[in-house]
Amino acid sequence: MRFLEKLSEKRKLDVLQKLGYSEEFIEKNEMMNLTKEEIRFMKENDIIRALSDALSETRENLTFVYVFRIIRLGLEEYDLEPTVFTFNGMYNKDIETIEAFAEKMANKRRNSVESVAKSTGWSIEKAQSEAERVKQKYGYNYTEYYTNVLFKLTDEEIAARKEAEKKELQRCIDWVKGETGWTDYEVIKHRFYCKFAYGVNPHFYFPTRCWEMDDKTLKKMIRLSDSGKLKRKYNTQKANAILNNKVRFNEVFSDLIGRKFWVNRETSYEEFCQFADGLDEIFCKPVDLSRGVGTMKLKVEGNLKELYDYLMAQPELLVEECVKQHHEMSEFYENAVNTVRLFCLLDHDEFVPFASFVRFAEQGVADNIGAGGLGCGVDVATGIIETKGLDRWHRLQEVHPVSGKKFEGFQIPHWDKVLEIAEQGLRKLDGLNYVGWDIAICEDKVVLIEGNSTPSIATYQSFYGYKHEGRRYLYRKYLKKDPEN
Repeated sequence: MRFLEKLSEKRKLDVLQKLGYSEEFIEKNEMMNLTKEEIRFMKENDIIRALSDALSETRENLTFVYVFRIIRLGLEEYDLEPTVFTFNGMYNKDIETIEAFAEKMANKRRNSVESVAKSTGWSIEKAQSEAERVKQKYGYNYTEYYTNVLFKLTDEEIAARKEAEKKELQRCIDWVKGETGWTDYEVIKHRFYCKFAYGVNPHFYFPTRCWEMDDKTLKKMIRLSDSGKLKRKYNTQKANAILNNKVRFNEVFSDLIGRKFWVNRETSYEEFCQFADGLDEIFCKPVDLSRGVGTMKLKVEGNLKELYDYLMAQPELLVEECVKQHHEMSEFYENAVNTVRLFCLLDHDEFVPFASFVRFAEQGVADNIGAGGLGCGVDVATGIIETKGLDRWHRLQEVHPVSGKKFEGFQIPHWDKVLEIAEQGLRKLDGLNYVGWDIAICEDKVVLIEGNSTPSIATYQSFYGYKHEGRRYLYRKYLKKDPEN
């Protein structure tokens, strides 16, 4: 019997060593305590294994076995995705905290289902059933099902989307492998390591080029979570709620947005005709989606009743007069409004613009990078573009791929007005002291497009990745005091 136990232990050790673990690591992390079933599960789930590896390497008080088992518990007992579980720090919490977090995520799923039902006219039961079906078949969670408007796609289109995403991820992994000699697994693990060690969200690992940097440089990288910390320090919940509601935002900041708007809820045909009078085009965006999803530009021509009926039949839309941008901005790409994102805050009543980037569309009517656009870092003091362009494929571009217009060195027009309207916006609403403004440049003025209470500072950082420049120093002193800062 003792011989069989030793043989079993030896086979277990062989398997773990073939996975790349040294005897020292195996002993330190108590990996011989793993059951055969757990080792099989680990071999079949690279994400959970990589998360466990990265956490045990960056948290001295946590062993691989402990992390692996609690992540699996979160998945199997509480339906918490491994990345969601770990990125929110649940690996180091008690059961009561995990259960409370699981209920919060369940509420988020319910809200997504309700939003789908509202957008489609389906019953809650059907929306729930379809969201769950897509989750099981294609791996999209409920939030992704709603925010990516998957409910409007056929199964063939969803499958094609998922396949394209897999190919894109593999393309990026192969890119890193070609430069480092790592395996697929080592790339996946390093993405998570950078998240736990330096706060770099895996979504920004490739555009920021983290594998090219040493520890000293990675420590200077912007953390996606920093935006949330600034929001909690500087903004009230009431102010954030207004920014996050497209309709309320347009109402409160109407004098700074500089254009007519209406919402296709209870607007009569007569009121629509009044709104559309004198307009050639209108720009439409869903009131509760972001990243350019669902946006469209429509001509105002022909039978206005047909246009009105079409708009009223859509999920709730904010419909606006189109912005006519400055000719120099239009020279990059003329079919969309190319906007500036300006990060700024009021600290003890001092206006502090600390970072900026500019986005240019490459196709369609939205300049969002995720929707096919590209962006460049901007010197916030001068308004001059100071980096190459970076597109959604993480490729560097010297010039705009459509127009051929050069990025670096371009002076964004009316930069003084950009800073001025950003400060005006901050001072307009009590409790609002930190915003990422989206600003359009017109021939003789600038206008607000929208305000973001948790703007992605990590997107800004990605434009400086090829320079190996960590930009966290720009705002670090404004963060709350925290041992991790």
